Amino acid sequence: MKSKVMRVGAAFVTACLAATTVAVGAVGSSVAGATGTTRILTCSGKPTSKPATYTLSCADANAGWADMTWSSWNSKAATGRGILRQNNCTPNCAAGKFVNYRATVTLTKVVATKKYGELFSTAVFHYSVNGKAKTESFGLAY
Repeated sequence: MKSKVMRVGAAFVTACLAATTVAVGAVGSSVAGATGTTRILTCSGKPTSKPATYTLSCADANAGWADMTWSSWNSKAATGRGILRQNNCTPNCAAGKFVNYRATVTLTKVVATKKYGELFSTAVFHYSVNGKAKTESFGLAY
């Protein structure tokens, strides 16, 4: 009789441990920002992925992208093609005009945040001005 009780008890303990593991796993995956994908943070503080438009310089909105189409987006990097929009700040930034450049962008340098999960922290643009290749890097908010 004793061995039957031990087997039932062992089965009960095993079932309880399995249920606890599942419950802890579910709680662990609901940590703020844990989405399984790396994102970027908007100027309004909202994490997003694959945005068609984005403001790169939150303080003055003098740079950003538009019409972006993403060819890849994963946990390590994202690549897209679209328009880099920059204020030429001539004669000054308040009176400057926005200039559009056809560009490719690569998002890299993933940082882990407690609030939002993993975020890209750098955007590198490749474009040309009067036939000359240019590369420009922007830090992203996080």
